[in-house]
Amino acid sequence: MTPLSPLYADLSPYYDRFCRDVDYAAQCDFADRVFRTFGDTPGRAYLDLACGTGQHLAHMTGKGFSGTGLDNSQAMLDQAALRCPGATWLRRDLAGFVADAEFDLITCLLYSLHYSHPRAALRETLRRAWQALAPGGVLLFDLVDESGVGTRDAVTRLSEDDARFTFRSGWRHGGGETLHLHVSIEREDAAGWQCWTDRHAMTAISLAEVRATMTALGFAVTVLERDFTRLAEWDGASFNVMVVGTKPARRFPMEQPDPCPEPAGACRAAAVGWDTRCQATRTPHERTAFPDVAG
Repeated sequence: MTPLSPLYADLSPYYDRFCRDVDYAAQCDFADRVFRTFGDTPGRAYLDLACGTGQHLAHMTGKGFSGTGLDNSQAMLDQAALRCPGATWLRRDLAGFVADAEFDLITCLLYSLHYSHPRAALRETLRRAWQALAPGGVLLFDLVDESGVGTRDAVTRLSEDDARFTFRSGWRHGGGETLHLHVSIEREDAAGWQCWTDRHAMTAISLAEVRATMTALGFAVTVLERDFTRLAEWDGASFNVMVVGTKPARRFPMEQPDPCPEPAGACRAAAVGWDTRCQATRTPHERTAFPDVAG
């Protein structure tokens, strides 16, 4: 397992404060809608990769999923267990996990898939996610294409426990397959000043390579805009995307999908095809996900 910086052990109780601007509820509403739209499995077993302090797990278990969280930081898992006492926890690297059960939905949000470094490890993470999914299950993660990595730092300031904190983080990409995530946290109080710094090697990769890897594994891949208010097909221009990988469902030998009465392509919308596809070609989950849309 990759050695961890003391930063995460020392400051894990403050992690959620540093991430206070993250709308976990909106992200989980989005994940639930993706699952209902693209999934084809009756179960609701959920695995969150790089789960951190369990924010996504808490929201998803509230939606009826049974939760499992994976992280390689015991300090983060300890915080997550306080938030979700009924969940199952795995301390593993992303590229090294082995699931004892099949999951209906797997997420890896907040660009955490990039922590699988180098590219060979990222490809291995995708392979293991494929193995861990039930037939008809869904993998969902966000990704930034290597050609669109910015250099602007995010800065968060807060006051807590009679101390002032400043949190800075930002990516640097000088070419090749490595992104460098620079993190620093300063703490100032009556006793003085402390500073924690860390630098992670993360993976720079193109969306095209990720799609090719997933397709070779057997996923049906859909790329969406990273807009948590709606399901919108990727416009081909933005660098930050949501990637949906669906594992084909098992079918009995005599089972065939319902035939579509429309000419090929006639029932596909220009903006969001699955919102207006005719009812005959939707999965059972798709047919209930958008009841306001006529077939």
